Amino acid sequence: MKNIFLGCLVILSSASSKLKSQNTIQTEEGEYFIKIDQQYLVQLSSLSSGSEHFNSKLDLSTYRNRFAFLNANTALNIDYNDITYTYVKKFLSYRWYPKVVGLSAYYFPLFESKLDRYGVPRELKYLAVVESALNPRAGSRAGASGLWQFMPATGAQYGLRKTPYINTFYDPVSNADAGARYLRDLYKMYKDWNLAISAYNCGPGNLNKAIRLAGTRDYWKLRKYLPKETQAYVPSFVAVNYLFNFYKEHQMKPQYFRYNFFDLKMIRIEKTTTFRKLAKIFDYSLLKFANPQFVSEVIPAGSLVYVKEM
Repeated sequence: MKNIFLGCLVILSSASSKLKSQNTIQTEEGEYFIKIDQQYLVQLSSLSSGSEHFNSKLDLSTYRNRFAFLNANTALNIDYNDITYTYVKKFLSYRWYPKVVGLSAYYFPLFESKLDRYGVPRELKYLAVVESALNPRAGSRAGASGLWQFMPATGAQYGLRKTPYINTFYDPVSNADAGARYLRDLYKMYKDWNLAISAYNCGPGNLNKAIRLAGTRDYWKLRKYLPKETQAYVPSFVAVNYLFNFYKEHQMKPQYFRYNFFDLKMIRIEKTTTFRKLAKIFDYSLLKFANPQFVSEVIPAGSLVYVKEM
């Protein structure tokens, strides 16, 4: 049976309204790693206690065998090499990762439904973990935002909008739908998931430039021509894929979120209202957590709101 985050709704509703996960790059032993905003990680660590102690050791033979299993059970290329091994080892040093695994219980059913709808492999749900660590209001220094980190122009192409009251870049449903469609379209362009994933991060223009400079479409040969953050992108995705499939083997003990997204229902607001007024019917903390797309207390008439009956 799933455990429950104690007090998580209050904590996360506050976190989603205040925090922006500013991803930066750090260099270590010649590789680039995406560094998640420390304030957000501190907030994750306050969700529960005791789950940050797990086995981070990984011998090479075990790693090879587990990668062979992953590669045999997916449409993706889960490549074993020194680079991906380095990234998995690095990610196993992140003691906050069980918190993200626990939070994924809420978001992953939504992501899987969108990926299924557009014919995208379900494993691509791990891309949102790389992008935002599952912070719906994550933002990058370059201006991307949301769980799936859309830049303003690309987001607009996929129907994401901002108004003084609603930002659908922060809406889990709209953002996930846009992410799945964009990945589908990129795969149609490149016919290779490593290239599509890279283009998702740096844009087709930068990827096409890397292909021209390298004189090949082999990802591992053209990788060094990609922007620094993008060089970290596919190996990070591989590392997250590994962690979510084998976290139990490393004795990680996440506390799973109490609900998944489909435990909620969608209602349409007929008259302009506020979260406080809706809280007379629905739990306020869960309302705030489930609806990060509203950037103030005001909920305009005609809005769709995700609610859970008390």
